[in-house]
Order: sequence, then structure tokens, then C-alpha cells
Amino acid sequence: MQPALLFAAFVAGASLATLPTRAGIWWALMGGMAALALAVWHRRPTARPPPGMLERLAPLALLLFFAPAFRFAVAPGADMAMHVALARGLLDGVLSPAWPGVQPTLYPRGFSALVALLSPVGLARAGLVAAGLSYAVFHAGLWRCLAAFGAPRPRTVALLCLLLAQVPQHFFDWGGNPTALALGLGLLAAAQLDRPALAALLIAGAAAVHPLGALGAGLAVATLAVLQRQLRSGALALLAALLVAAALARFGPALSASEARWIADYAREHERLRWSTLGDLFTAAIALSAALLLARRRPVAPRALAAALGLIALLLAAPLAHVYAVRLAPLLLLPGGLLLAHALDALPLRLALPALAAAGLYTHAHSFQRAEPMATSADLQAIACLDAKATPDAVIDGAYGDATQWIPALTGRRITRPHIHVALFDEVAAPAEATHRFQGERLRYGEPLAARARGEPICRFGGATLLKLR
Repeated sequence: MQPALLFAAFVAGASLATLPTRAGIWWALMGGMAALALAVWHRRPTARPPPGMLERLAPLALLLFFAPAFRFAVAPGADMAMHVALARGLLDGVLSPAWPGVQPTLYPRGFSALVALLSPVGLARAGLVAAGLSYAVFHAGLWRCLAAFGAPRPRTVALLCLLLAQVPQHFFDWGGNPTALALGLGLLAAAQLDRPALAALLIAGAAAVHPLGALGAGLAVATLAVLQRQLRSGALALLAALLVAAALARFGPALSASEARWIADYAREHERLRWSTLGDLFTAAIALSAALLLARRRPVAPRALAAALGLIALLLAAPLAHVYAVRLAPLLLLPGGLLLAHALDALPLRLALPALAAAGLYTHAHSFQRAEPMATSADLQAIACLDAKATPDAVIDGAYGDATQWIPALTGRRITRPHIHVALFDEVAAPAEATHRFQGERLRYGEPLAARARGEPICRFGGATLLKLR
């Protein structure tokens, strides 16, 4: 059994174990170990010949997704500040230090469990490493599904698709890494239908990471179950995901009417599938692959095109059901990858592969590596100073879009404008009066604080300043 699958099983177990909001880091560790034992128990001997050199070396390019752990101070996006704060909550015994008093029975925080388990390297760096691991899991799920469809060179093609497509790479910029992780776990579940217990574990874990990602992964499970005539295994896996989703709907945060309207409006205005969603280079590569296969009358083309058209139709209709279509768009890498794999098999590899690799690296540099974190190294120094000098009950005022957002995750202090999941809009109480004001070096988005505060500067590093208010 390959390490990627063992790791995915561990993450799925840790995610399921931390669904109860009273669970802590030891729950995550024990759940992960139990799932790992299940995966080892269900391992199967592989009689396949070893892959060629290209297939062996291709996954090494996944190291690109870990480069930000050495380049950035924190992971980009307010969502990541929230997920790392949830990880701190697992370590401290609360849901989140930014949301005191909020304690639903269940909450999906599988990605945060991974961050908490990586916390010995520091929570800020752990968030970056967990983000890189999310895309490695997505790649593992994608290539295994491509292999299940009979695609040649599945690892290499999955890597090319991941680098060429803007999604899920663009998720890194705003902090949607848990969606990539959930989709990866679900794709792995779809490729393990001959081992129903393992498939059920993986897709249930996907739902415990991000229910929307598990919804998308369920489409892949259903598709492969039908094509491979493994309806019983597919039904069992989908049932496991539905049970987790139903438990979250019953015992997790309840959606109020205003929160449901917010979701519907956001899905309609911001999450529609567009021509540019996957990126011009990926779309062009897949269109050329489809044209080549149709011209040569390859039998895979109609099936892959039918799958692509069916997925596109579902994603175009998703906003009508208040589902974020862009979050599910990475599923299109599966039919697209199938087309690309067979097209590459019909072309001179020495010519096609370098061109695709260059295009993929270009897209990766623009969609992933150019993401801009909210906090700089000077911000982290100022936040460390805050942690040393402010009392535990301090409340920090600051802009929504600068490094202030990372204060709950890195210090456990409250802030006046925390990032809040839409399901908790009505549950998070207004903070007490601010005792300090923080100004970060970089305003990533949103508006700066309008009024200047009067106070005593107690921490200053570069452009990052902490004032004790008078």
C-alpha cells in the first residue's frame, strides 16, 4: 500500500475523531491511528509491474506546493487564519479562541486536526505544511481515479492537470485548502471501491473535513461505481458520507434564514462556473486533446466528453441549489485528465511533455506561488510581542484584512473582527471593548480602520504596531 493512501486514511480518521467539539488533539491522534490500522488491515498485494521512470519521478514536483512553507510567514487567506485558530482550539480545549462560548455538538475541522498534529513546527508553519499536503492528497486521488479509468501514465497526467488548472490551485490564495483536501479524500475513496470499508472511511473523512468537498467527491464515487459495476460498494461509501453530513446538519451549527439567504446570494453572485474558472491554458490543452482523439476516432473520447459535459451541466445548475459550483470545479480535472492522458499517448512525448510542463509551471506560478499572505515576518514578531505583553483577556482591535486576523490563532486573544463561518454568523457574540489596537504591515483586502486611536505603543516591528488603548 502506498504512503499517500495510508496518510489519507490517517487524516480521515483524525477528521472523524475531532467532529465532537469537545475532542482534543489526543482524539485526533487516536482516530488517525485507528484508521491507519484499518487501512493496513485492508491492504492488497499489487501484481502490477513497477511504473516507468517518468511515473516514479513525476510526484517529486509536488514539492512545489510546499515551497510557501519556506517563503511565507503564514498561509494566505482569512479562511486559513480561521482554520489555524480552530487548530489552536483543539490544543486548548475550545472550539476557537476567536469564538468564545460557541460550542455546537459537532463541527467539521478535519483540516484543523491536521494543523494541530503538525503544531510542533509552529502553528503558522503548520498551516502552510497542511496546505501543501492537501494538494498532495488531491493529486493522489486524481491519479488513482485516472488509473481506474485505464488512463496511461496516470501520475504524470494528474500532476500536469493539477499544475495546468487554476482550481484547486487558486484556493490557496483565499484559504480554501480544506476543500482541496476533502476532494482528494473523496477521489481516493472512489478509487478504492473494491475495498468498501476503506472507501467508506475515506469519504466519511472527506465530509468531516469539508461537507461541500465530500458532496463533490460523491459524484466521483457514484460515477466509478456505475462504470465499474460496484454499486453495492458505491452505495456503502455514499451512505457513510451521508451519515456524517446528516449528523452535522442535526448536531452542528444551525443555519438561520439570514444565513441561508447569504449562502444563496453568494452562490449566485460569486460561485458560478465560468469559462475562465479552470484557466485558459488548461481549457486549451483539454480542447486540443479532445479534438485529436475525435479526429483519430479513439474510443475513449466519447465517454470522457460525456462525463465532462455531465459534470459541467451539474456545476452550471449548482447555484440553483445554493451550492458553490467553483468549489466543485476541480472534479473536471478527472474527465479532462482522461482526455489528456490518451492524447499524450498518441503524440511524441518528447515534444508534448515539455510544452505541457512549461505551461503548467507558468499557471502554477501565477495561481499558487504568487498568493499574498495577510501577515509578514514583521507582523509575526509584533504578534509574538503582543503574546508576551498583553493579558490573556485582552481584546485586540484591528482591520479585518491585515495580520490582526492571525492573532487568535497565534496568541489565543480575541479580536474585534474575526473571520466567521457563515453558519456561525448568528452564534458569535460581539466582542468586549477593545483594550489594544493592532496595525499590520499589509492590508490584504477590505477597508483599513477609519479612526486613529490614542494609546501607548508597546510593540513595533517594521510597519506592524501594537497600541495599548487609553
